[in-house]
Amino acid sequence: MATRKRPDPAGPLLLGQLVMFTGIAALFPVVALYVRHRGGSALDAALFIAAPMVANTLVQVPAGRLTDRIGRRPVLIGARLGYSVICFALFADRGPLWLLALLRAGQGACSGAYVPALLAALTDLTPPDRRATRFSQLQRAELAGLLIGPAIGGAVAGWRDSAVFGVAGIAVLIGIGAIWRVPETGSTAKRAHEPRTAPPRLLRNRGILVACLALGTVGLVFTMYDVVWPQYLAARGASTFMIGISITLFALPMLVLATPGGRLADRADRRAILGPALAIAGSCAATYPWLRSIPVILVLGTVEAVAFVMVEPSLYATLSEAAPPDGRGRMMGTGGLFQFGGSAIGAAVLGALYGVREGIPFWAGGASLVLIAAVCAVAIPARPPGAASAARGGRARGDPEAGALPLSVVEHRDDAAGADVDRPLVAGELDEAVARGAEPGEGLGDAELDGDVAAVDETDDRHGSPSEPPLPGAALGW
Repeated sequence: MATRKRPDPAGPLLLGQLVMFTGIAALFPVVALYVRHRGGSALDAALFIAAPMVANTLVQVPAGRLTDRIGRRPVLIGARLGYSVICFALFADRGPLWLLALLRAGQGACSGAYVPALLAALTDLTPPDRRATRFSQLQRAELAGLLIGPAIGGAVAGWRDSAVFGVAGIAVLIGIGAIWRVPETGSTAKRAHEPRTAPPRLLRNRGILVACLALGTVGLVFTMYDVVWPQYLAARGASTFMIGISITLFALPMLVLATPGGRLADRADRRAILGPALAIAGSCAATYPWLRSIPVILVLGTVEAVAFVMVEPSLYATLSEAAPPDGRGRMMGTGGLFQFGGSAIGAAVLGALYGVREGIPFWAGGASLVLIAAVCAVAIPARPPGAASAARGGRARGDPEAGALPLSVVEHRDDAAGADVDRPLVAGELDEAVARGAEPGEGLGDAELDGDVAAVDETDDRHGSPSEPPLPGAALGW
């Protein structure tokens, strides 16, 4: 009889992010107009957009520490509830512009608290040899929302511009319904006797430092494009419609290639991926100022998008491997601090330099990418080809990190033979036995160890790679 495939425990997180990000992306084309319609200046609009970005950056590390201390679910749900409440307050449209700007900053703080909890939970629910794939699925979900959301926002704003905040609030509430089903994987799910382990220090771990610097550089360049790209294309005679098409053409390759790219990043040497990919993206950025033909610019943008596909998933997978389970929230918050901090600099500094000379932000961004490409090519931890099979083989050797459980058995489940096995508990006993150098007949016998490993591997063989998360109408990620 055919065995029913068990659901992916991370699927609700990805589905929830797709729904929520669709609503949040509806704000993008309307926020500046929302400020101007209330008598705000161009500077007021810039501050209204920048305030949540700054708040997002500042709360990343504290929120990461909190998610390690109290668990993933309270932060995931609490942050999104706060975001939704603020959305409805902005939809009500009561009070002076400065008060509305403070509410927007509060939205940024809620978003910043959500990100490290989300990334830590996805790391917990994914074995080490599949994490780049998992982060590429997250990238795909967010890009799908980015393709759908702005169109919804533009349509709703025709009735009332503040209505986009209502749309975002409703979407976030629906998304909370999905993430409510996610099991707790943080500190509240751990056994009380487990010792807490601090994550390695940023400046003492080369891989963490390089991954964070690369995330900061990617954030710098992406928000530079947010500011200067419409102006750049308009100066070459592109219509508003063509500018929108250019953004869609950039997103589509990432949408289509996200999951295959993540799987490749899980199997290949990350130095061989990140070095060339970042160098190609940097070269494309530095070339734009010399181009005048819109079709040529669109082709080059597609090449750049393909180069970026594996960058962010590979960097976050690198961070996920550097932190112990009870330090993952802080580690992901550190990565977010660099990425969103780089985003703030890209928008404020490189965006402003476009007014000095058109080419300066492109050349500065391109040079930054090429520089970090060289650093990644020599300093990022390498994952040699075959690392995935080595990680699976590590289970039998008792390697704690290699022994991470498959996605389908993260939760308490029955095994194929019908025996009720608490696999997280067994995995913990395995690690403790190996740590104290257990011999046959000591604590857990060889037969028990081999039996559990065989059961876990049998589950892997039966289900294969984790099933794709349910992403309606999507083929893309963050």
